[in-house]
Amino acid sequence: MKKMMLICGTLFLLSTGIFAQNSEKITELINTEKTTYGQAAYLTAVFTGAVNESATEEESLKALQTEKLVSENKTADDYITLSELSYIALSVSGKKGGLFYTLFPGPRYALRELKAKGVLPPNADPSATVTGRDTIAVFNGCLSDAQ
Repeated sequence: MKKMMLICGTLFLLSTGIFAQNSEKITELINTEKTTYGQAAYLTAVFTGAVNESATEEESLKALQTEKLVSENKTADDYITLSELSYIALSVSGKKGGLFYTLFPGPRYALRELKAKGVLPPNADPSATVTGRDTIAVFNGCLSDAQ
């Protein structure tokens, strides 16, 4: 019983970072058909505290590029792929990955790790662009994963 209460409390604290963000940005993200690097970077950078809520998507992307989570040649308007999103989400969640992700951290093994943990379906296409709802689901899956 204590373990369940501890898990619920931890999940609540982790989820407050997402819900504390500007509701307009979150609503815009949920309603988008293809998530951009800027949108994913804003969600990530505000969650980690790298930028504040008033930051632009470009500033958020620069913060992630500084941390080497996103390639320098990406712009805020480029569409993000599922494998890249998986890498960003798994990196900021603080979760340990499997052997290959630990040895070779990157989008390929992050995606495979999320498939193994059940966050993504086994037939998920790594090169597919993701909707806003899928973006929130990936981050939620990484943050609420109790393993």
